[in-house]
Amino acid sequence: MTEEASTENLAEKRAEARETLEKMQSLELKLPNLPIYVFRVKDKSPNGVCFLVKADSDILNHIQEGQILHMRYHTEDTPKLSEGFTSEIKHITKMDNGPYKDHQLVGLMILER
Repeated sequence: MTEEASTENLAEKRAEARETLEKMQSLELKLPNLPIYVFRVKDKSPNGVCFLVKADSDILNHIQEGQILHMRYHTEDTPKLSEGFTSEIKHITKMDNGPYKDHQLVGLMILER
């Protein structure tokens, strides 16, 4: 992680070190009565992952901190293969500046793979 990225969100106070991803990776979320949403992964840790959501996205009306979700994780190397996992939303953080302005950062804790 670059120094700029680490100082950008000091208010998050995430306990685990984060690894910025070099290859495009994404998360797929399907909730009842909604289309499938695909999000870009920003970074990951041994027990979690963070993804970006546009601040005006309707999905923000359907998710909240503490919610348990089942998601699918896709990597660039194996686009046809994906890994499913159950996770809990730990935080939804508004990004006020930097390259992710007008986005929200959603932090997940992986509960079960």
